[in-house]
Amino acid sequence: RELADKLRLGSTQIPSWTDQQRTAVAKTVSSPVKLDLVTHNPAPTFGTGFAPFFMGLAVFIGALLIWMVLKPLQPRPIINGLGAFRVVLASYWPAFLVAVGQVLVMYTVVHFGVGLNPRYPLYTAAFLLLVLATYLGLIQAFNAVFGVAVGRVVTLAFLMVQLVSAGGIYPVETTAKPFQVIHPYVPMTYSVNGLRQLVSGGIDHRLSVAVVVLFSVLAASMLVSAWAIRRNRQYTMEQLHPPIEV
Repeated sequence: RELADKLRLGSTQIPSWTDQQRTAVAKTVSSPVKLDLVTHNPAPTFGTGFAPFFMGLAVFIGALLIWMVLKPLQPRPIINGLGAFRVVLASYWPAFLVAVGQVLVMYTVVHFGVGLNPRYPLYTAAFLLLVLATYLGLIQAFNAVFGVAVGRVVTLAFLMVQLVSAGGIYPVETTAKPFQVIHPYVPMTYSVNGLRQLVSGGIDHRLSVAVVVLFSVLAASMLVSAWAIRRNRQYTMEQLHPPIEV
C-alpha cells in the first residue's frame, strides 16, 4: 500500500512536455557543449601536409646519389698538399652545383606539375638549398671519416633513423620513446619544421631555430671532413700492409 501511494504521488510530479519541448531537451542532452573549430594556416590538400617531409627526403637521397657518382674527397688536391679545408671545398663545390640543379628540377615539378603552392615560394627555394648544402656536407663527412663503402652504409642507417624520428609523417609523440628522444638531434627534424612553416604559413621561432641548426650541422660536417683529411695523410702500418690484399 505504501509503495502504491508513493508511485501514485510520483506520477503526479512527472512534467508534461510538448513535442517541441522534448526535441529541445533531446538536443541539449545529446550536444551539451558547442565546439568552435579554428584552424590556423590550413593545408589545402593532404599532400601539402606531406610535402615538407618528402621534399627533404628527396634532397637527402639526391645528395647520397651524387656522392656515389662523385668522389667525396678528391685525391689530387690532397696529393698536392692543399690545406684540409680547401680540399673539402674542392670536392664539395662540384657536388653542390649538381645538387642545385636537382633541387631546381624538383621544385619546378612539384610547383608546376603537382600543384604545390607554398605560402613563401622564394624563401622555400632558398631553404631547400640550405637543406641541400647541409645534407651534402653531412654525407661527405660520413664518407671522409668511415671511408666510401662504410660511409654509405652509415648514411643509409642514419637516414632510416631520421625517417622514423623526424615527425614528418606522424606526430613524434605517437612514436616509440627512443625516437622521441632522438627527435631533437637529427637535422631532418628541422628541415621538416622549416618547410612546413614556409609552405603552409605561420612562421615563428621554429624557422629561425631550423636555419641555425642546419648551418651548424653544415659547419660541423666541414670541420669533421677537414679533420679526416689530416688524419688520412698519416699512413699507418695497417694501411701500408692491409690484412687482406686484392
